[in-house]
This record gives sequence, C-alpha cells and structure tokens, in this order.
Amino acid sequence: GYAIANLNYRLVANQNNRFPTQENDIKSAITYLKDKAGSYTISSDMIFLGISAGAHLALLQAYKHPDIVQPKGVVSFYGPTDLAALYVSSLPAVLKSITGFTVEQNPAIYKESSPIQYVSPSSAPTLMLHGDADLLVPLAQAATLQQKLDDLKVINKLVVYPGEGHGWTGDLLTDSFNKIESFIISLEGIQ
Repeated sequence: GYAIANLNYRLVANQNNRFPTQENDIKSAITYLKDKAGSYTISSDMIFLGISAGAHLALLQAYKHPDIVQPKGVVSFYGPTDLAALYVSSLPAVLKSITGFTVEQNPAIYKESSPIQYVSPSSAPTLMLHGDADLLVPLAQAATLQQKLDDLKVINKLVVYPGEGHGWTGDLLTDSFNKIESFIISLEGIQ
C-alpha cells in the first residue's frame, strides 16, 4: 500500500553544483510529487527517508521546508545533522568541497545547511539509525539532534547499533527495516 519515489540530486563536481544545489533539487522533486499526487494517485502523506548524505537532505527538507510538504515522519540512516560540528569533528575537506568554504569563512552556509537549525515543536516525528563506531558521521550528530527534538517534545527515537560504522548489512539491516516499519505504523494515528 505504499508508493515509493527514489529521488536523486546533483553531486558536486569540478567546483560545480555546490550546496545548496542538492537541497534545491530535493525541494523541487518534493514539490513536483506534491503537485502530481492527484494524477499519480498517490497520497500526500509522505515519509522522507535517506542514507548518509541522503538522510541529511531528508532531514533538511522535513525540518526546513514543511511549507512545501509536512511529512508524517522522517527516517535518517546515519545522516549529518550539524554541518559546523561535523566540519570540526571529521569532514573538513569534504564539507569545504561541498560548500566552497571553510566553516570560518562562511559560517552562514553551514548553519543554513544544518537540519538541527530548523527543528521546531511542529517538526516531523523522527527515527534515527546510527552505528556507535561511525567515524565519518559520528554518533554525536544523532545524539545532539535527539536532544533538541526531546527538548522541543518532538516524537523521536534513536536506535544505536553497537560496533557498527557508517552502514551495516545482514540481520542488523533487517532489524533496521523492522524498526522503520514499526515507526511508520506508529505514525498512522498522528495528524
């Protein structure tokens, strides 16, 4: 009973398509799906899900652009939530390439690109799945987001996979899918 739209976005290449290109691509795709919901005979009830950079974009879309679509929920597989903190902790070269700036040169782009900056009491319920041995996107990214969601009384759950890094397979991935299914079912009664 679910329709799935697998969205894509332009990647940074040769100093082209720097952020917020990716955010704008996802925003355009969500707008298109919303506008075509009737002709595609799909519900306007949406859940955003992403993995890593895709999770970052799912969270950013859900929290920053609820005026386009207020999703019923958002699911993050080890997604970045605070780009300034991530710049400091583990990915300065990658984030400088994506944004075109260091965090010191342009703190505004890091703030504008961080889902955690847009959490509000009306933000979508959120499920976060994260390995505690993730060296690329540290668990602190999810933990900090969870604290902000808790502070604002937004429904959320953080599932931590001990010993797992930036991704997992097998029984743990099956467990993740089971947790996502339970999360989606739990949202059915929420307006």
